Amino acid sequence: MEELTDFSTELKEQYQEHGLDWILDDLELDERPIWGRAESLERLDEHDNLFKVVQSNNLLLGSELEFDADNVAKWQLLSFDSERQFELLTIRIELDAEVTVIILQPKSYESAFVTGVVWQLYVYFSFIFSGCILGIVLSRRYRKQKWIASTKKVLSEIAKSPDSTRLPISRKCPINNDIVNSINTMLDDITELHGTMKTMSVGIAHDLKTPLSRVANRLQSMRHDISEPSLIETHLNHASNDLNSVISTFNNLVRLNSIESGQHKDKFVKLNLSELIDDLALSYEPVFEDSGRKLELSTVSDVYCVGEADLLSQLICNLLENALEYSDVGAHVWVRLQSHTESALLQIGDDGPGISPAAQPHVFERFYRADISRAKPGNGLGLSIVKAICQVHGATLTLLPNQKGAVFNIEVPISGQ
Repeated sequence: MEELTDFSTELKEQYQEHGLDWILDDLELDERPIWGRAESLERLDEHDNLFKVVQSNNLLLGSELEFDADNVAKWQLLSFDSERQFELLTIRIELDAEVTVIILQPKSYESAFVTGVVWQLYVYFSFIFSGCILGIVLSRRYRKQKWIASTKKVLSEIAKSPDSTRLPISRKCPINNDIVNSINTMLDDITELHGTMKTMSVGIAHDLKTPLSRVANRLQSMRHDISEPSLIETHLNHASNDLNSVISTFNNLVRLNSIESGQHKDKFVKLNLSELIDDLALSYEPVFEDSGRKLELSTVSDVYCVGEADLLSQLICNLLENALEYSDVGAHVWVRLQSHTESALLQIGDDGPGISPAAQPHVFERFYRADISRAKPGNGLGLSIVKAICQVHGATLTLLPNQKGAVFNIEVPISGQ
């Protein structure tokens, strides 16, 4: 009884949601079964269900027997002027002011309503106006089973080739496309993560191999020069520097992972970005002057944003250190801050040799180092940390193309004072 009531509610919803044209086009149905008295009683004798669809008191399809029912499912004893009585579960479903569906379900079929009544009623009823609505549920079930089977097959292929194979978008089952898109997006993310892990593995191996090899060589040299204190001290100093380089690489990796995990967001506050930049630039002016470079500062006052001062300070310091490291002596380096309606534009750039077009798409990747920088110390994580800090602050980081030097634009969301 509860199943029949639930079915009634579902039928009404499908009727209201889908029009006749859509259903006919979707199911391609064009027949109308009509059961006379003899055939109707025969169906009841065989413990089969009956239904009828009436529009404006005219029978559209179903049984020609005269029977009625209430809007709530209930049991009735009906004989239809025959010698025997039938114990039937009946319900009347008014789809609208004109179309009514009446269903009779034999008692022996109560437990098999989903596989019996729903299936048969949907199939037959779908052949016409109201029947299409009943059939749509079965159609969806069939399509769902078919989609699940095909999805399993594709997922098996994806397991063999996760970086290239994706689930197809289906026009026949658009309701499943949200799931397909989510799975494909997840696979893209996994592929990107897999690529990042491979890059990290190669980068870590490359950056650690050289200093650790040098430490091993120094230890070997110390064994040979054990009787020469001055040489032992030299070896120890070099080994210490190499180990500090290894420790620096790991510290930067830990720092980068901490930033990307969003752990710092609970420390975000409203801060004066203008004052932060002015203070950092002021502290760097003597460093640039001693290196033979000029640092120019141009900022508007009282630009506020929401973030963490330490992270934003590291972002600016990394870009300034990058300019110090790779610009030529006598280079002009600048820090500029402009305020727009919803964001502030922070630009840090130099007029040095810049970054080659081939290297520009990769400069924010972990451990990537362009040819010009391979001879210099470092681990290729500085700009990756800059990118991670921008992402956690909702800022947009761009390396401007076609510049004489390396020019970085950062659009930071701003906050009212």
